[in-house]
Amino acid sequence: MCIDFKRFCRLLPALLLAALPAAALADGSVDSTTILRIEEDNHAGFQSKTLAPLTEFLGLDADQLGDGRLSVHLYGWGRVSLADRYDPVDGGDSSVGGALNYGFLQYRFDHANARARAGRFFISEGIVNEQVDGGSFKTDLPYGFGVSAFGGATVHTVKILGADTDGKGDAIAGGRVNYRKGGLLELGFSGVYETDAPTVSSNNFLPGTFGSHRLIGGDIWLRPFQMVQVSGHTSYNTETKGIAEHSYLVQAFPVSKLTLAASYDEQRDRSFFYSSLLFADMLRNLNQNSKAIGGMATYSLTDNVDVTADYKNYKRDVGRAERFGGEVRGNFLKNTLRTGVDYHYLRASENFAVVPVDGASGSYHAARGYVMHDTKGYFASLDLIGYFFKTRIENRNNAWETVAGLGYHLTPDLSLSGDLSYGQNPQYNDELKGLVRLTYNVKFADKGDKK
Repeated sequence: MCIDFKRFCRLLPALLLAALPAAALADGSVDSTTILRIEEDNHAGFQSKTLAPLTEFLGLDADQLGDGRLSVHLYGWGRVSLADRYDPVDGGDSSVGGALNYGFLQYRFDHANARARAGRFFISEGIVNEQVDGGSFKTDLPYGFGVSAFGGATVHTVKILGADTDGKGDAIAGGRVNYRKGGLLELGFSGVYETDAPTVSSNNFLPGTFGSHRLIGGDIWLRPFQMVQVSGHTSYNTETKGIAEHSYLVQAFPVSKLTLAASYDEQRDRSFFYSSLLFADMLRNLNQNSKAIGGMATYSLTDNVDVTADYKNYKRDVGRAERFGGEVRGNFLKNTLRTGVDYHYLRASENFAVVPVDGASGSYHAARGYVMHDTKGYFASLDLIGYFFKTRIENRNNAWETVAGLGYHLTPDLSLSGDLSYGQNPQYNDELKGLVRLTYNVKFADKGDKK
């Protein structure tokens, strides 16, 4: 009998639901957050809408199944609109929606730190950052080497406005080979190969062909001295035959209370964004470079107060910008009271935007102050956020929002809370939003007893 591999891979996450009864008898945890948001959407010239989406986020982790080496992991969300039909995810006209972020079985072997996964999962190794419906395997090898591999069907969760496809091929595979020398060095070489990208229908708003997603690259982690650490990666697009990205970070710890960091990031736009329709087809001859060089310093004034200062310079072929500022964070009353103040300024040239506009400016000041208090009985927060523009936007020179939250621990595992926010911005003269949240977090020991 011939099996449709792609269809089988997409069925794997659903098959994991059969493991839920057994999960109740294992070590593990359940995390549930239910949110009811109510909003009045009133634009001049448009019919007023009352939006009331009810959203549930649910996660489950169950360990020590079977012979003790098997585990199941699930996380997803679902939404139903209690008022006007509205889908904030894909822009469609739907009263229900949802997605399974991940749902997989994992088996850990006795030797070589080996593990296998089957279902829907995320892969984040080297230059690979993918969501897959399929299987993966990872193990250590002798003499400091290691290998991992994955394969299956691509996960289609995004609807692109004006397109009848999300641009992904039907199947995906890849892996990583690495070498590790104790706590000194790790080198890796990884790659990802996706089947041919689809073509958008000719009667579509944006006809054309997406770029096929195929990358190779190397990564490094190096700690030559106890107080210095270097990490980063470089990726190469085999379709455009050009470098897609360089991303590197150097961290130093000269004294116990001081952390220094320097970063370098560079993207070759067409190779980096090649799987988008815009850069693969419409901007075929555009290959702009984007670079960012930054630095950060964090110092602990006391055991309870940290101060951070940072600077980043952005350079594109069509413009430049720089962002700098600092933050003070406090932690008091045995971590039950947390507070902070943050200020940053973005100074951008007029042509820094993707589509420059004469006389426009992307420069602005950003300020934030917050305080959060958590006790065994209640928890509360207050957050003040403001943006102050160099050039007016829709005849406004600022945008600000105040968010207040209050909650109560009904039990050690169950809490009820709500947020209320009010603000003004170039889009809304007055913006009032509120939500109610029910959160349940519990961990179980063997036979379903609470830990």
